[in-house]
Amino acid sequence: MKKAIYEEYGIKVQDLRKIGKFDSFRVHQTDFLIVPITNIDEEEMYELYQLSEFMVEKREPNIARIVVTKKNNLFFEKDKAKYALVKYAAFTQGRYQQIGRNLARFHQKARTYPYQLSKTQRIGQWKYLWERRLDQLESFWSGKIHSQPFTQFEKMFIESFPYYLGLAENGIQYLVDTELDEEPQPIDSGTICHHRFHPTTWGSAQGVKLPTDWVFDHASRDIAEYLRHLFFERQEELQENGFRFLDDYDRTTPLSAFTWRLIYSRLLFPIHYFECVENYYLSSDNDKPIFEAKLKEILTASDQYELFLKSYSNMLSMRKKRIVLPSLEWLSS
Repeated sequence: MKKAIYEEYGIKVQDLRKIGKFDSFRVHQTDFLIVPITNIDEEEMYELYQLSEFMVEKREPNIARIVVTKKNNLFFEKDKAKYALVKYAAFTQGRYQQIGRNLARFHQKARTYPYQLSKTQRIGQWKYLWERRLDQLESFWSGKIHSQPFTQFEKMFIESFPYYLGLAENGIQYLVDTELDEEPQPIDSGTICHHRFHPTTWGSAQGVKLPTDWVFDHASRDIAEYLRHLFFERQEELQENGFRFLDDYDRTTPLSAFTWRLIYSRLLFPIHYFECVENYYLSSDNDKPIFEAKLKEILTASDQYELFLKSYSNMLSMRKKRIVLPSLEWLSS
């Protein structure tokens, strides 16, 4: 790896160390991370580069900048894998205490990005992406029903899928109704979001904002995924921190009725379940027990998750603004 970096960038690396899940090194007070980018193609990399340079211009703190190779490429290849080299300034702890407010400000700046995007663009595509994902998993499930014997995981998957199919269809319908009923406001225009935003996205070991984590989408994506993560990983914090996070965001950038409803439709769509099943079948035999345990946890928490969905519509800041969310009959009964 040291040799590859010298050849590609002309940078002499003394020693590599691990920071979080990345290899890292330091040269003249500048820190670098080596980020695997297997699933990102050249065009998408270029868009992410443009977005990150834009955010640096906007003086957003802790943006990791993609370093260009000597041949003007945004990544390099080694042993048939692709990597990007990013540089960042050392991070001061405690900067992200008010994550709701900081995320709202980040979204505000990114909303002013003036150029057209295609590869990183997800805004307006949820319905199509969710339906495609649902169809794929449903046909996979139909095939599994007839193939015996079942592993423990497959038994859980086969029995639970009809419930999550119903939940997914509710999420899609809620999204469609929202788009028909509500008028989007300026806050509903596209911004930089993360594939999955959670409490450690910015507060982790390296504490940097990595462009390789980004997509261009509606802000509700980050808000919903943050709340979902709290539900599954830090449930004891959900009532206090989750709702404080929402209030901090809403005070910084007031959320429209359209946004409140999009957050809800995204929470209804069980991405956590889909990802767990998909990851199980894509993982090596060594990792399969991790996803089996994860699925067990998701299924055990399904009643709690319904209660969480119910409690969302009683959010204080929504009531203050007299925003009423259409309720789902089966959930409110």
